[in-house]
Amino acid sequence: MADRTNAAPRVSHRVLVVEDDQLLRRGLVRQLIREGCEVAEAADGQAAAEELERGFAAELIISDLEMPRSGGRDVLALGLKRQVPVVILTGHGSVELAVDLMRQGAANFLTKPFSPENLRGVLDEAFGRKTTSRSVQAAPRLTEMLVGQAVGFLQVLDTVETVAETDATVLITGESGTGKELVARMIHAASRRAAKPFVAVNCGGLPDTLLESELFGHTRGAFTGATHARAGRFQLADRGTVFLDEVGDMPASFQVKLLRVLQEGQFEVLGESVTRTVDVRVIAATHRDLTAMVAEGTFREDLFYRLNVIDLKLPPLRDRREDIPLLVTHLIAAANTRHGRNVAGAAQEVVAAFAGYRWPGNIRELSNVVERMVVLKRQGELDVNDLPAAFQGTPAANARVVELPAHGIDLRQAVTEFEYALIEQALTRTGGNRNAAAQLLGLNRTTLVEKLRRKPSAESGEPEKG
Repeated sequence: MADRTNAAPRVSHRVLVVEDDQLLRRGLVRQLIREGCEVAEAADGQAAAEELERGFAAELIISDLEMPRSGGRDVLALGLKRQVPVVILTGHGSVELAVDLMRQGAANFLTKPFSPENLRGVLDEAFGRKTTSRSVQAAPRLTEMLVGQAVGFLQVLDTVETVAETDATVLITGESGTGKELVARMIHAASRRAAKPFVAVNCGGLPDTLLESELFGHTRGAFTGATHARAGRFQLADRGTVFLDEVGDMPASFQVKLLRVLQEGQFEVLGESVTRTVDVRVIAATHRDLTAMVAEGTFREDLFYRLNVIDLKLPPLRDRREDIPLLVTHLIAAANTRHGRNVAGAAQEVVAAFAGYRWPGNIRELSNVVERMVVLKRQGELDVNDLPAAFQGTPAANARVVELPAHGIDLRQAVTEFEYALIEQALTRTGGNRNAAAQLLGLNRTTLVEKLRRKPSAESGEPEKG
């Protein structure tokens, strides 16, 4: 049976704590009371449901993930049903797990042990309280994956910080695997809607009826197989954010219905004649060229302009190769935690091989490759023998460092030098033709010119001018 705890004299918000370890639960309760919260306790998901049934009007649920009788996923489903944001606690944290839970509707994610500052940040985000580190930093678990120093990538982060505080519709474009949903979640987490749901739906591959049911809901008997009523994603996301992934794959006949929601905030549940109103922010994403689709007549021009208030284009990994060492370091650490491995890092030849690869699957592909290598390696340093077959035999994989200097080496500088060596070879091979060299390297010309502009000069070590 849940044990209700008296609130501090000054109550600001009501929080339900769900944790089977009594010592951890009591410690968290004490921290929350110090933050001015009224707190109720439950030992598992079933007890949490009973506490809510008894009338505790929780504004936030903080729940452990692994509990013997009814775990955190059950609590998350309970929170979504009652439209109460849920923060998940786990001792086995990883970016992938966080994204998976947040894709299912979790408001945030905390890895145990956490500091009072970590908890305070979650409360600030959930209740819209003032904080000294809002904007992009409101989603620390997601920004871990979005690391980098490339110019195009930093421009994306700047735009995220600027648009997050508004309700402007955002269209995120980029190739598959570039992190479009992660960026959408960052925008939501840094917005005034952060305490409300973030609800994602993939628009691709669904016929009109199923997509309408998915987004707007349906009544019982609205179509064959509709044995019970179901709330749509827009209803679940009221006062929060709806993320429409692969919006370019949306059937043309449904686009006018989405346009109405964007223009008027109104829709009808499938099988009903009553018009409903909803307050949501829409963030859309696609790997398609919507401008070309508008010209072809396969995507509505008025819908395109409604979605494209803010255009956020994510660069492919091949255009931000200087970020690969940072990403590899992060991904190795994440894979170590996730799989109980003890891999120390990656040899320079491995990073060089990665830097010379085109990465058609972008960060998602890099993540999968690194995870596979870490799982199979178990411990020590990743070397060229650990590379998958696709990398074996490539010049980068065969390039050996004769000897690591006793004083060590700057890995980022080494990768940068390798990158510029390839650029110089491409320019030599094409007689200085930058368009042709960019094509050989799998870059666009603008990216190549920018890299040349930032190339350090031999004498000063400073970027070249002009």
